[in-house]
Amino acid sequence: MGANLILYGPPGTGKTYNTVIYAMSIITGRPVREVARDNYDRLLEQYSLLKNEYGQIQFTTFHQSYGYEEFVEGIKPIFLQVMNEKGERTRKEEMIYKVDPGAFRKFCMEANMQPDEKFVFIIDEINRGNISKIFGELITLIEPSKRVGQIEETTVNLAYSQEHFGVPDNIYILGTMNTADRSIAMLDTALRRRFDFIEMLPNPQLFKGITVEGVDICELLTIMNKRVEILLDRDHTIGHAYFMSLRSRPLLGVLAHIFKNSIIPLLQEYFYDDYEKMRLVLGDNNKPPEEQFIVSTPIDYNAIFGGAKDLYLENDEIYSVNNAAFTNIESYKKIF
Repeated sequence: MGANLILYGPPGTGKTYNTVIYAMSIITGRPVREVARDNYDRLLEQYSLLKNEYGQIQFTTFHQSYGYEEFVEGIKPIFLQVMNEKGERTRKEEMIYKVDPGAFRKFCMEANMQPDEKFVFIIDEINRGNISKIFGELITLIEPSKRVGQIEETTVNLAYSQEHFGVPDNIYILGTMNTADRSIAMLDTALRRRFDFIEMLPNPQLFKGITVEGVDICELLTIMNKRVEILLDRDHTIGHAYFMSLRSRPLLGVLAHIFKNSIIPLLQEYFYDDYEKMRLVLGDNNKPPEEQFIVSTPIDYNAIFGGAKDLYLENDEIYSVNNAAFTNIESYKKIF
């Protein structure tokens, strides 16, 4: 396993879930497949201990406002009371600036103190941040061959503190990337060259044998994702994580909650409110109206526009979500 790794895939494919498995594999030196067979709750306990007590794992999330100052180092103002000639405090204050190390630099300092231990820095949603802005000169230093102790060891003077800095060889960077936000092709080129990528796809086989009143969940997820892939692409398929609660509670009420609160909003986001494509994914084009999740109703020009039949509209249909369909098992059976 490389020193820099990104788990990528559509929403709900277990990327963040699997960072626990990969982090524990790195630190213990055991193969990922072997660690994945361990009891996850017990694994999570060990992970939390290494994260909260020993400081060998750190977790952060990139976002649009995340910057170099939070990640590497920044400056922050400190207000000090001014003393008079007698050494007494006055009411006056003066402002000075202090260099404040960021999350990754602090982590590197800890790793330097324990060179025989492995450290894992997890970056969730790595593609949502401005990589050039966040990493700065560190984009070169994170390369495995440029780490401290390697043959091409590279160090730099940091922007604010001007301190000499290099990335320790015992640090592993583990990122996650949601392909519905941005595909790998659009990812920062410098980042792409410095990371290995592992694709995480929907796994319908996790629901083999799981049925809800005759609806095979494995087949349901499989056919819906085939349609999404054809109508859109594989980066926007539906992850298995949305349906995991059905493994312990295969009930119509649970399935209805999943579709109403997760699947329909996700499809609306994917297809930018192109309801005809949503209807195709849900099989609504082959159902009677009462079983359709998205109901299509022709526009009544006379009632709404006073008979303006020559009015040009891009779509002659009005679409609405049929809440009754969520608790109708036939609505799910006729998806496939």
